[in-house]
Amino acid sequence: MVAVRSHEPLRLVDVVAHTGLPKTTCHRLLGTLANSGLLRIDEQGRFGPGALLLAMGMNFLSQADIRSLARPLMEQLVVETEETCHLGVIQFPWVVYLEKVESPLVIRMHSQVGAINPIYCTGLGKALLAFSPDELVDQVCEMELKPRTERTITTPDQLRNELVKVRDRGFAIDDVENEQGIRCVGAPIRGHDGNALAALSLAGPETRLTLDVALELGERVASVARLISMQMGYQPSAV
Repeated sequence: MVAVRSHEPLRLVDVVAHTGLPKTTCHRLLGTLANSGLLRIDEQGRFGPGALLLAMGMNFLSQADIRSLARPLMEQLVVETEETCHLGVIQFPWVVYLEKVESPLVIRMHSQVGAINPIYCTGLGKALLAFSPDELVDQVCEMELKPRTERTITTPDQLRNELVKVRDRGFAIDDVENEQGIRCVGAPIRGHDGNALAALSLAGPETRLTLDVALELGERVASVARLISMQMGYQPSAV
């Protein structure tokens, strides 16, 4: 809220008024964010965006090349499947929606560019995580894997086993694990070193995007993600 909804630094009392949270809670959270560099405190004790937040934003914008490469192929995927297509990147511990092409159907997944979701329970996130360095996987497994639905993977062993499946088939499935009623299939966009730079996904209501359909679409999403990967310097035979 401090970074997005205000054009000037906010006082503690302003944050309390905007959020409705107790004053002590706001003070503790703001202090933690300031200590991490995400927020800064000016000479009047007001809170504004910090240097780390700026660096994260610049990193986000640096993904523009992937966006321009992916957009036409995302549009084609939506024409073919009539499901919503997302492009996402890791901003630990989240996946950030970098680009989106909406389904033309009335009943569809509702999302927006810039929104965030957990890495461990989304199609985008699991696709990214499966093709990321082991250190990142370890970091995620050390987190509290909170249930988002009754199907969310909530233990490190389950998550590691799931990532093995993702690597084997080349795409991930969010089997109604992040949002009730929504199923998603995602595949990694990889760089020259084989690590995931971003991920591509299709998402829709579970009644239409059944598990069988998701498994079929996974191959198509992985194929499109592979094309983008090769344009980003990935060479399948070399990794």
